[in-house]
Amino acid sequence: MNNRELKTIIKLFESSKLSHMVLEKENVKIELHKETASRQQSVDNPSVNIERPRPDDKKEETDKPAFDPVCAPLVGTYYEAPAPDQPPFVREGQTVKEGDTLCIIEAMKVMNEISAPRDGRIVKIHAKNGDMVMYDQTIMEIE
Repeated sequence: MNNRELKTIIKLFESSKLSHMVLEKENVKIELHKETASRQQSVDNPSVNIERPRPDDKKEETDKPAFDPVCAPLVGTYYEAPAPDQPPFVREGQTVKEGDTLCIIEAMKVMNEISAPRDGRIVKIHAKNGDMVMYDQTIMEIE
């Protein structure tokens, strides 16, 4: 989990009516609390408690493959190919070079080509053709 994801989660929590939330992702546990009005504390100042697992809790991080997420830069419809009758830009297992087109995200009738951030191999494609994707949603993983 990177800082951008953490900040987004905290902002969403702050604007929600929740007073307590626990989230576990990628071997990180995040627990958020808002003080209630009865405790005479401001709801705008939630406390954040992040726990990292001890090394003996999980396998060592070196055992985990280093995949970089390719995230949607905007909200829109995901397309795997330039046209319905054409093959996908990439498939799982395919090697790509930095700048290669990975997919298209359509937003407000504008087709936005999403390029590979670096050289690598497509490990996993999370989005399906025609899916609605959200901002910063992982659509692919590249190694």
